[in-house]
Amino acid sequence: MIKAYNNSDFKLLESWVTDAALLLQFSGTDFTFPLTEQKIADYQTEHPDRHLYMGYTIDGVPFAFGEIIPQESGYPKLARILVGEPSLRNQGLGRYFIKLLLKESKRLYNTDRVELFTWEKNHVAIRCYESVGFKFLPELYKTIFHESVNYNIHKMIYTDVNSKHTSINF
Repeated sequence: MIKAYNNSDFKLLESWVTDAALLLQFSGTDFTFPLTEQKIADYQTEHPDRHLYMGYTIDGVPFAFGEIIPQESGYPKLARILVGEPSLRNQGLGRYFIKLLLKESKRLYNTDRVELFTWEKNHVAIRCYESVGFKFLPELYKTIFHESVNYNIHKMIYTDVNSKHTSINF
């Protein structure tokens, strides 16, 4: 299940974000290490239309963090996805969490299409997204330059195959 993120979740999120490289991988350059409760609060104040979530196992164990961002296109974007609890990685919970975020996106925005952006070298995440139905677009979307390193970012698109509207215009 997913629940809206609240301030009481911060200590757990903080414990998952153990270094600057991990923070950069899951959040891009929007946050700097160390992650603080104030940085999250400021982000939420600056972007009140964005939805932050915590993912929980069926047994109620928190394991993930993610965000749904509305876009002018009308298609929401998933972002800042992190299966944070290391002992729960590689067990299919990433797919489970993505599916929950897709369901929530459909509920919030009544859409059959969801987008996300990923670093081209984040192969584990790309495989996870593809296993849920996202399609990787090989053309470069943008490049982030951070601490003398280029990060090539690509768009991925999910379209609900059970929807009446299955055509995608790229």
